Amino acid sequence: MEKEEKNISRRVVLKFFETTDVHGNFMGYDFINNHSYQGGLGKVDAYVRRQRKLWGREHCILMDGGDVLEGQPCAHYANFVDKSLCHLAADVMNFMEYDVVALGNHDFEVGHEVYDKWISNVNFPVLGANIVRDDNHQSYTEPYTVLEKDGIRIAVLGLITPAVPMWLPHKFWSGIHFDDIVASARYWVEKIREEEHPDVMIGLFHTGLKEEGLNGFNENAAEEIATDVPGFDVIFFGHDHRPCAQEVENKVDGRKVLVLNAGGATLHVAEAQLVCFVSDQGVKVEHKCGQLVSVVDYPVDLAFAKRYAGFKKEVKHYVSQKIGKLVTPINAADYFFGPSALGDLLHMVQLKDRDADISLSAPLTYDEVVTPGDVRIRDIFKLYRYENLIEVFRFTGKEIRGALERSYDLLTDVEAEGSVGKVFYITFSHKNFYLGAFSPFLITAAGIEYEVDLNKPMGEKVSILRMTDGTPFDYDREYRVAVNSYIGSGGGGILTDGAGLTLKELAAKCLLITQQDIRTCIINCFKESKEPVVIPSLTNWRYVCDKETKEALSADKKLLWPDSSKRSNNEKHGRH
Repeated sequence: MEKEEKNISRRVVLKFFETTDVHGNFMGYDFINNHSYQGGLGKVDAYVRRQRKLWGREHCILMDGGDVLEGQPCAHYANFVDKSLCHLAADVMNFMEYDVVALGNHDFEVGHEVYDKWISNVNFPVLGANIVRDDNHQSYTEPYTVLEKDGIRIAVLGLITPAVPMWLPHKFWSGIHFDDIVASARYWVEKIREEEHPDVMIGLFHTGLKEEGLNGFNENAAEEIATDVPGFDVIFFGHDHRPCAQEVENKVDGRKVLVLNAGGATLHVAEAQLVCFVSDQGVKVEHKCGQLVSVVDYPVDLAFAKRYAGFKKEVKHYVSQKIGKLVTPINAADYFFGPSALGDLLHMVQLKDRDADISLSAPLTYDEVVTPGDVRIRDIFKLYRYENLIEVFRFTGKEIRGALERSYDLLTDVEAEGSVGKVFYITFSHKNFYLGAFSPFLITAAGIEYEVDLNKPMGEKVSILRMTDGTPFDYDREYRVAVNSYIGSGGGGILTDGAGLTLKELAAKCLLITQQDIRTCIINCFKESKEPVVIPSLTNWRYVCDKETKEALSADKKLLWPDSSKRSNNEKHGRH
């Protein structure tokens, strides 16, 4: 007589770990400011290896939410200088034994050649369900993956913010398009449930928590998906660099969904713990909780440090290379108050050999300083961190003024939520004051003379007086205008909300796009100069205001830059 089978039941604890927005912070070293860094994947590796020993490798899942390939100079070095057989980011993440990652918008900024190589080099799935091929309408990478852990089927769905076309020229994402993120989540969850029958459903998204998007894109939708799309147990997300650990209720099925974001800069790991009850009736998630874990106090894993010591040395040598000399200091703070060395440098590079009448430049920092004397590659990374190209458009005078209005509206929007500034949009967080508007949105112009009246309402602040050569400025005439590719693609709504153009109309106005990025152009400018570089005066604009507003502007400057000339690099870095 056969023995009657007994019901077998057990509890399984699953541990999920997420990094996101790594931005090249692999080595635990800030190559730009030349000092050790609080975070880094070496510290994450040490923490995760300890957890694997505690809970067992089969119970731990390591994930990344995107934006790996662009940021610190070691990423740039791996992308464009040392094109070895295996991409550094792939080697690091393979060594750390990541289980799955999602693509981020900045991963596309390095171009097809780089991100396609990285995808081919990694030993784990790279996800992006709403990254769709134009030719066959299939996902460019795997849309999802199913992991088997101690008898539990875990589905991980990867999605990206659909707003990539608003920030990057088409050449970076040629052959693909980006579907709506919420509709994609709804479609794929149903498909995964029907075809895979997972026990646990995880979202791995490169999209912020919540925020109104621009140009029709639902840029930040993690919370919306958690509340409106049923089926998820945990959603890990990134993109907005804001650490988050909270629980929301899904409106459809009433399920509690953990919503976790490790934040940028590899200072934290987002961690979720799921307690699952396994029986012959199936798997039930009995309990789940999430938290953010700081890795700052963890020593770098010794094996990690040894493996990448040589590469770290190479990158330090690369960024230390002298490329020329500078006569006058470049203080990013000056950019926001009138003609400045930073603005003139950016305009000089954008106008060089472009046959453009006007340049619209935007800074990528608001508090860095490069002193006179020897200039090294790391100094240019301080001033320009991203891989933007230069584009030339044909814009009417009216459209140019509209773009400037949009920019100064953002800078001086004191009615914005959380603003503590009297003239500027300023926020206060972690004992520091910050520009509320994203600095890459804040453009100035060369080739024209103009005034910004701080006492006038939004949309009426900018008056363009004349061309720099003294000829009249014509609001109905078309001009050739050089801009960076971020603004030129629609970033910040400068050329859409401001100039009144649709993305399609904007693309049709583009006359040329460079092969080299702006940072490389700046580096070459110093290398090619036999004499110390003297930055020409190209900008001529000023604020117009009464005495009271002038005093308020001065007070705002003291909030943002209390003593910029004396702050150390460490202090400046800590303010970002």
